[in-house]
Amino acid sequence: MGNKIAIAGAGGFSKEVYLIIEAINKIAPTWDFVGFFDDKVPRGKFFMDFEVLGNMQDLNNTNEDIYVAVAAGRSDKIIAIVNKLTSPKIFFPNIIHPSVFLHFETLTVGEGNIIQSGSSFSADNRIGKYNIFNASVKVGHDAIIGNYNTFATGTLISGGVEIGDQNNFGINSGILQYKKVGNGNTIGPLSILFKSIRDNGHYLGVPALPTGI
Repeated sequence: MGNKIAIAGAGGFSKEVYLIIEAINKIAPTWDFVGFFDDKVPRGKFFMDFEVLGNMQDLNNTNEDIYVAVAAGRSDKIIAIVNKLTSPKIFFPNIIHPSVFLHFETLTVGEGNIIQSGSSFSADNRIGKYNIFNASVKVGHDAIIGNYNTFATGTLISGGVEIGDQNNFGINSGILQYKKVGNGNTIGPLSILFKSIRDNGHYLGVPALPTGI
């Protein structure tokens, strides 16, 4: 059918990633799905007719080129998986649901991003590597997003926002225009950042304030 692809991770989110691959193939046969790989889930049937075939080392031992979608819900887990996958035969594609709106003419994007259905990205966006955009995430114009960030369903990123690395945004959270987010922050569900924030904080509320966690 197409290029072979596996999913690294065998949890709930990995099932959602498979559904994106399935939706892509319904429009144009693109991916030949192999199965799931996980260091903690034993081999065997996992989802529909597909199995957990092994662990990350099994992926590294592949003798042929294979694409891998990293399916993890938090930034630290994404990093842990990516760091284990060291084979030069492994490639990390961007997995984008067909319903997503992207202005490709002005988009700069790295590898390994996963974007779920109903999300949209406006003009002049710059996106790094290994970010997770869950369903219906909205990103305004001129936004800059780094690496290993996760955006839960309904996250709203206003125009001109700059986001660093390894941040986790909760369901229906958001940030006002032209604000900056550092690295390693957690923004709670239903929380809105009115001001720029630095590194390694936990924020909750409207406006979102540090929780001291």
